[in-house]
Amino acid sequence: MNKIIAAERGILKISGASKYYEIIITKDRLVTVVPPFADFAYFGDGIRLSFEQALLHFKSVTTITDEDKAVCSAAELAAQYFGRGRKYDGVLSALGELTVALIATRTDAANVSPTTETVRADIAAHVSDIMYSLEDSIKKLPLNYDYVRKLFKKELGVTPHEYLLDERMKLARGLILGGISNRYSPYSVSQIAEACGFAEPLYFSRVFKKYFGVAPSEYGK
Repeated sequence: MNKIIAAERGILKISGASKYYEIIITKDRLVTVVPPFADFAYFGDGIRLSFEQALLHFKSVTTITDEDKAVCSAAELAAQYFGRGRKYDGVLSALGELTVALIATRTDAANVSPTTETVRADIAAHVSDIMYSLEDSIKKLPLNYDYVRKLFKKELGVTPHEYLLDERMKLARGLILGGISNRYSPYSVSQIAEACGFAEPLYFSRVFKKYFGVAPSEYGK
């Protein structure tokens, strides 16, 4: 998730639709986020990061001010490390997560309803729980199940189940990049699957490969 696939400096221009999220950082510390397939044109000097997938949870072109310059600093580092070889993949993954998380803190709070935030908080509390039933949890709310599901997708751009899967994949990647899943470690793929809420290691491996293009046993090597 939140994988940086391109980093560009200089005079930037985007026009028409793109299949990727684009994050544009200008010298005046404005951060413009362009979701996939959004019509947008921009001319200016700065840094552009392209994300294969970025869980930013809004669909319109959005511009914010990076008040503490944290987003800009993360983008600068990403541009510095991009294209320098696979040994920096872990760094770029972390910078991608950081960039998106920082932007989310400046945008999500004002755009999410209490109902969606309740579901999101419940997911965060049970992301590692194999016995967790998201469907049962939503049905316990005093609202229609389909209404909650549609509201969640409208506000965050993904269904509750897609969001749960995304969070579990982020956790899995973090555990692997943290070094607990390699040939020198006593931890197995099955143990990582369980730590990320998956009862079936084979299913976990299939989902992980779909997300990141490689099996969990090969990721980060």
